[in-house]
Amino acid sequence: MNPDSTVFHIPHASTCIPPEYLSDFYENVLTENLLRMTDRYTDELFDFGFGERIVFPVSRLLCDPERFRDDGREEMAKIGMGAVYLSGYDRKPLRRGLNPERREEILRAYYDPHHRLLEEKTKNALTRFGTCLIIDCHSFSPIPLPYEKDSLRPDICIGTDRIHTPCWLSTALKKSFRGAGLSVRLNRPFSGTIVPMKYDRTEPHVFSVMVEVNRRLYLAEDGKKSQGFSEIFHLLRRVIVSEIIRRNP
Repeated sequence: MNPDSTVFHIPHASTCIPPEYLSDFYENVLTENLLRMTDRYTDELFDFGFGERIVFPVSRLLCDPERFRDDGREEMAKIGMGAVYLSGYDRKPLRRGLNPERREEILRAYYDPHHRLLEEKTKNALTRFGTCLIIDCHSFSPIPLPYEKDSLRPDICIGTDRIHTPCWLSTALKKSFRGAGLSVRLNRPFSGTIVPMKYDRTEPHVFSVMVEVNRRLYLAEDGKKSQGFSEIFHLLRRVIVSEIIRRNP
């Protein structure tokens, strides 16, 4: 597989909430939610100098591109954490309210362009290389957050899709991370991985895998980089590059 056929999808790295939307939120809970919910520095952890990178430009608190657009299809919408959050990490109110017009405005401004870009980059890789590998890049809290169902906290979580994640890929990543001394689980505490709707279940040459890094490996409690950041960056690059290049046709 050609390394440049890779698309790194980085949806939760930003802490940005544009000024015109700040008044939607309760000010007294915003800072804590940004600290707990942001996959800080994943845009740097997964910057390896090859492939395409799609970094969502605003905070997931404003809009989460990894949720279904339609709340009726999104399980997390039941607790106020659909594509546009109403509740925060502690399941307490995050916004003052959200009418349908405001929600649609946010989705059109951020959600829709992001998914069009993901589809475009995937199509470009398919056209150029005949295949595309999407790596869904995340991190997670070392302590389960109140809304999270699974309390397991390995060093690395690998999320898979039964159609779009080939067994060789998940097995190779798991073996490599474990070989580096890290604890690894498949689909725990989080499962699945993103695939553009256009190609979901229809294009066998679109591969996807989610890589979730436990924040204790690279972040301090205040959300700043720890001394482990460089080590984890180089490990991620070595594992991901080796597993892609090793299978380059």
